[in-house]
Amino acid sequence: MATLCYQDLVPVEWEPLRHPLDAGQRQRYQRDNVVLLQGVLLVDEQPIIEHDEELSALGQELQRIDHKLNLVLELLSQTLRSWRKLPDPVAVRITADAVQWEAAEGPPEDSAVLVKLYMNPAVPNPLVVWGTVCSRFVRDGSGWSEVRFEQLDTQVQELLEKVVFRQHRRQIAQRRTQKQAQP
Repeated sequence: MATLCYQDLVPVEWEPLRHPLDAGQRQRYQRDNVVLLQGVLLVDEQPIIEHDEELSALGQELQRIDHKLNLVLELLSQTLRSWRKLPDPVAVRITADAVQWEAAEGPPEDSAVLVKLYMNPAVPNPLVVWGTVCSRFVRDGSGWSEVRFEQLDTQVQELLEKVVFRQHRRQIAQRRTQKQAQP
């Protein structure tokens, strides 16, 4: 997994696929994944700060509205999370075509699985992907599983690439900021 990735702690659920997903199931998951990934990109979007004096009053009002909407979204997300018991977050590495996650008791190698990744606390629905466990390995003394995604449609693939790129870029920026803050 040497391609662009981002690492995080997110809730992960997996289940064995005893039968291949039918076309209707795949289409429903793909549609839900498009909506989810568009929502994640929207929620994670950084506001553009205008420096034009004529727009500053309007810009301040838009920022105020944006903060209010973010607060409402966070409160709604907290309520939804309290109704849905999510698994504890685990370490993950996500790319546009695979996911690795820390799993002491993960799925067996070469098995077909359905994986649910709760990628953003503000969007409490999971990204649902399926594929084959291509690897079980030990990293830093913990068991890990890796699943290569199968049959993701082009739109889901492109949106996932955008999410991974944005998260990766944000992590790099945070590391730089931390290094600059250290004496």
